[in-house]
Amino acid sequence: MSSLKLKIRDIYVYTNLEVRLKSRTTKEEANKEVERMIDKKKLFEGYEWKIEGCEHGGINSLDDKLAGDIIERLEQDETDENIFWDGFTAHYDLNVGHIPVNTNLEAPLKSGTKEEAAAEVKKICAEKNLFEGYEWKIEDCDEGGINDLNETLKNEIIEIINKDLETCIQECA
Repeated sequence: MSSLKLKIRDIYVYTNLEVRLKSRTTKEEANKEVERMIDKKKLFEGYEWKIEGCEHGGINSLDDKLAGDIIERLEQDETDENIFWDGFTAHYDLNVGHIPVNTNLEAPLKSGTKEEAAAEVKKICAEKNLFEGYEWKIEDCDEGGINDLNETLKNEIIEIINKDLETCIQECA
C-alpha cells in the first residue's frame, strides 16, 4: 500500500451530523432543548458538533450557513425523530442527516513516489475516475462519512487539484 494520499481541503460534502445534548432525563426535555437551540439560533454555543463517525469533529467551520441548513432540516423533520438515547453514556444525541458541511477529504493513492502520485492524480482527473477504485473519506474519520459521491463533488475536487496539485498529495500519517 502506498504511503501517499490525496487530500482535499475546505470542500462541501453531504454528510450526517451529531451532537450530544445536555438533557439527560427525558426525551421531552431533549426536544425542548433542541427547540430552544433553534429559537435562539444558538446551535454551536456550548455544544460539540461532529460529523457522524468522526471522533474529532471533522467540521471546518461552524458558521451561519451551516446553522441555517441544520435549522431548515430540523424544521422539515419531526425533531423527535432526530433525538436518540445513548444508553452507554445516559445522554441524548441529536442527529441531523444529509447536510452540506465544509470539511477535508482524503483518499489513499496507489503510487509509491510523489512523482508517480502526481501522474496518477493527473490521470484520474483527466479521465474523471476519481471515485472508481479509490476509498474517499472525511479526514480523520473511521467511517467514510460522505453521503453522496456525485458529479458536482467530483468536479469540485478536480478544480481544487488543478489549482495546487502538489499540496493535495501528502504523506500518510
